[in-house]
Amino acid sequence: AAYSRHLYDIASGTSAEFGRAFEAQAAEAQRNLSNIVDTAARNAPAGTETGVAVFKSAVSAANNAFETVQKAVKQASDVAGANFNAVANTAASNAATATNAAAAAADAAARKR
Repeated sequence: AAYSRHLYDIASGTSAEFGRAFEAQAAEAQRNLSNIVDTAARNAPAGTETGVAVFKSAVSAANNAFETVQKAVKQASDVAGANFNAVANTAASNAATATNAAAAAADAAARKR
């Protein structure tokens, strides 16, 4: 159980690092896209204001959807981690109880001889 726990801790730490790197890259990409859209909107020909507004709204909705999915994935990951910790703790506790019971049985058997 301790070895599995150690492997989980390593995997969890690595996953968290990748997650932070991905979030940073995604945030930068969103900023860059926003800047491109704003630049395009400022340089759009007259009479295209409605089309530009629709495009900006679509980009904003896509960004919001992405952030929502990102939060949901993080919450699911946190729940999975908490569940793994609970299972690992229960397994370790059960192993300790079984070891203690086996030792007590061995002591009792030795005393009977």
